[in-house]
Amino acid sequence: MPILRTAVVTASAGLLFAGSAHALPLADIEVGARYWQADPSGDVAYQGDDFDVADDLDFDKEGAPNLYARAALPFITVDAEYTDLSYDGNIQQTVSTSQWGGQQVTANGSSSFDATLLHAGAMFNVPLPIVDIGLGLGATKVDAEAELQTQAGKETGSADVTLPVAKAEARINFPALPLNAGIRANGIGYDGDSYRDITAEVGYVLGFLQIKAGYRQIAVDYDSNDLEVDADFSGPFAGVHLAF
Repeated sequence: MPILRTAVVTASAGLLFAGSAHALPLADIEVGARYWQADPSGDVAYQGDDFDVADDLDFDKEGAPNLYARAALPFITVDAEYTDLSYDGNIQQTVSTSQWGGQQVTANGSSSFDATLLHAGAMFNVPLPIVDIGLGLGATKVDAEAELQTQAGKETGSADVTLPVAKAEARINFPALPLNAGIRANGIGYDGDSYRDITAEVGYVLGFLQIKAGYRQIAVDYDSNDLEVDADFSGPFAGVHLAF
């Protein structure tokens, strides 16, 4: 009897597991970390004059950490991405008569810009042979802060905004090759402001491990009460993803 009872319990558990597995949708999960060499260009202003981030504020290409997660269900894909940008420089002599925060800027003083971007969204995907195409909607939260040395001390301008964005992606899995490629973008334009984030990448597949490399560009044109940013951040990246 104990042997029979054990067999019945084991068989029941197996049927239950099989039924549950069949009921749950299959999902392709991808998580990864990347290092992005983001080169800044453009202007920033805070209650005063425009400052060129490269020529006036001495910002140069910096490494930016980037985290990415993606879950692909049948016909639906959800993803999330976190990016951190940080720049420091020395204010150039050429801007000694310019105003920042209503104060005259101190030449050779310090300058800094920090921004975090958090994006999440969902897309409807059409799986075609080799190619996967998706369209959807999402939201990107931008939290930015720029600080310059003025005659009154350090003056800080900030912007914190959550933007609704449209999303699109195309992914290719090359048959008989351990390679994949993709391009994805999200962005919005309204009332003179705009935002776009475009990533193109190639992946080399080693089982569950994928080595990724590519190019990313973020362009922001945003005017708030505290901070105006019309800047572009672009450059190559490389990283490692796990896909299962």
